[in-house]
Amino acid sequence: MTVLIPYHAGILVPDIAAAMGDLSARFGYMFNEPVTMKPYEVDDRINGTTGPIEATVTYTRQGPFRLELIEFSGDGIYSSAHGAGPHHLGVWEPDIDARLAEVEASGAKIDAVFRGSDGAISVFYVSPDTAPGGTRIEYVSERQRARLERWFDTGVIDQPARPHDVSAG
Repeated sequence: MTVLIPYHAGILVPDIAAAMGDLSARFGYMFNEPVTMKPYEVDDRINGTTGPIEATVTYTRQGPFRLELIEFSGDGIYSSAHGAGPHHLGVWEPDIDARLAEVEASGAKIDAVFRGSDGAISVFYVSPDTAPGGTRIEYVSERQRARLERWFDTGVIDQPARPHDVSAG
């Protein structure tokens, strides 16, 4: 089995600018400018909806382990109902389709599946109810790695050809 080492921790926050300021002052982090992501299609199994969503996110420039801040949004995967604080650990996944099938076959609960305009899975979340140690796990398709790491390092995100074909990761 390939070892998947988390590359970031996602934190839900009520006010992204305030959280950026607080974490920068406390720990010296430098954050990229927040970006509003608009994944093409999200099967949000928390609120039972499928369709596009919007989420405002930022990452720390410092790595290799990064912090991702996600501002509360909607009533599903990024809802304030989850409370402010740790939301997930994110890992790169080389075969995201096979991993999703494996996780579902194991009986684990999936909170959300993000797809691009081509129908390909870009991200999925395993519920903390069935994830190891009660921590939500975000599997991010390795296909996005180069584009996302450029964003993390430079603050500039390459927008795909279709404006709604974006995932935060």
